[in-house]
Formats: sequence, structure tokens, C-alpha cells
Amino acid sequence: MDAITNLFIGMWDEIAAKTNKVVGVLFPNDADGIIWTKMFNAKLPAKGYKMVDPGRFPFGTRDFGSQIEMFKKEKVEILTAVLIPPDWATAWKQMHQQGFKPKMGTIAKALLFPADMVALGGNLANGLTTEIWWSRYHPYKSSLTGESPMDLCNAWTKETGKQWNKPVGLTYGGYEMAFDAIKRAQTLDKEKIRDAIAKMDLMTIFGPIKFNEKHYCEIPLVGGQWVKGKGVPWDLELVYNKNNPQIKKTAEMIFPLP
Repeated sequence: MDAITNLFIGMWDEIAAKTNKVVGVLFPNDADGIIWTKMFNAKLPAKGYKMVDPGRFPFGTRDFGSQIEMFKKEKVEILTAVLIPPDWATAWKQMHQQGFKPKMGTIAKALLFPADMVALGGNLANGLTTEIWWSRYHPYKSSLTGESPMDLCNAWTKETGKQWNKPVGLTYGGYEMAFDAIKRAQTLDKEKIRDAIAKMDLMTIFGPIKFNEKHYCEIPLVGGQWVKGKGVPWDLELVYNKNNPQIKKTAEMIFPLP
């Protein structure tokens, strides 16, 4: 969680001087919402931001009127959320209908697929920012074939007729990890495969994989922004990379929201 909250705050720091540094949060009553509340409560004041939190709410909420009124009253200019796509679509449409438009919106979870941007309707996806844990622009290569992320995405589009998306690379990378572990274990014995995974030191199509003493591995994160696409309705550009400069930006951040 540190990596993603630091990423979001890093993106806001880029434009903070052009805002009042008031951040409104939409965090639901689930595991993500609860931990995000704690993390941002701990980090935002130290960075000079004010956090406006209308409280937790259940999945499937159909009326965000009370949250929107609080955001308007507190003059929120930066909005963040960790929502499933249907709930985000409901909230974002109601915000526009009720005259609340922040200068920046950085949303986790809900902005994963291009189809989710189309589902928002009109131009409502334009300029929204989010985390990127893999893209066709990443500088890594497949440990199996030497293919680049761009090669993989082009093959995906040719085979399926669909636009690339972030899970393509992460799914592929899972097969890289499985192949590496079984190859080194030289058996299907689950304990030996477990030990091989623990000792993994592998460069994959989505970055380096090496598990720490707590048995997890963090992959590099950069900031992305949805913009009008060329030949597709919406495309995801890489606009912030200070935490991982080896992953190059593909565009400058649009600010404020169009």
C-alpha cells in the first residue's frame, strides 16, 4: 500500500501549487477502503494536504449526494477513490450532474479497462489518472521468448481484436514465474516448488521478481492518464515516473481536468 499511496501523492505534488491542496476521498466500507483511509490519514497532513472524508459506504451505493455536498462545501480540488467500476461510474456522473468538478481525479481499481472508460459516456474519462503496474511501454522483456511488452500487446490485439490492457502483461508474467519455478525445482512437488518461488530472482515482462523476507515482491508503479485515443476511443498514457524513472513517460500530464 505504501507504493500506491506514495505514487498518488507524488502525482499530486506535481500540480499541488495550482490547487488548494484539499483532497476528497471516496473509500468504501471494504478492506481497501479501510486501509486506504488509514494510509492517507497518516500521510496527507505531513505533505500539507487537507483530507475531506465523508466516511465509508457500501458497494452498490446509488446516491452520492451527501458526499458531493461535502466536497463542494469543503472546496475539494483533488479527488481520489478506490472503487469498483459501476460505483465509480455512478459517483462520477452524479458529480458532473450536481456541479462538482475537481481539478484532478486519481482513481484506483475502477480505471482498469478501456471498456470502463467508454462506459462512463461522453468525455467523462478524459484526464482521469490512475496507477499503472504494467503497460505496452514498459522496458522489460519476456524471460521465455524475449518479446517486449509492445510485441505482446500487438499479438494480443491481432489475436483478439481487442485493445491492450494492464492484466495482459501481469497474466503473461505469471506463466513466466511458473515456468521458472518448475524449471529450477525439477519436480512438481509442491514444497520444492514453494522453495523455488522463495528463491526466485527473475526479470519478467513486467519487471524484476524477487521475494523479500516477508514473502512478497513489489513491481514498479508509474502514473497513467486516460486520454482520447488514436484509432481507439480511449488510451492510457504514462505521465508520472519519478518513483521508477526506468519506465519512460509517454506524455505530459493534462491539468486541470478538461
